[in-house]
Amino acid sequence: MNLSLDPEVQKLIDERVKSGLYATPEDVVAAALLTLDQQEWLGDFASGELNALLAEGEQSITQEGTLDGNEAFQLRRARRAGKQTP
Repeated sequence: MNLSLDPEVQKLIDERVKSGLYATPEDVVAAALLTLDQQEWLGDFASGELNALLAEGEQSITQEGTLDGNEAFQLRRARRAGKQTP
């Protein structure tokens, strides 16, 4: 596959290869696509938002503990059953 890239994009790729973090331009492009895929799959978080959410979850675990998988599924089913309309 051959691609035509804007000079600015090519410069970014070249800079990453020169930094030594990536061996080839193909490695840079692969890393960029994997990052894009993760971002699209996980959602787009504002700067610091994901860290704040993780800290909130860790605090919740410390304060409230955790549930085993079966207990979590039972609670979810109970919540869904309560929200169903006839």
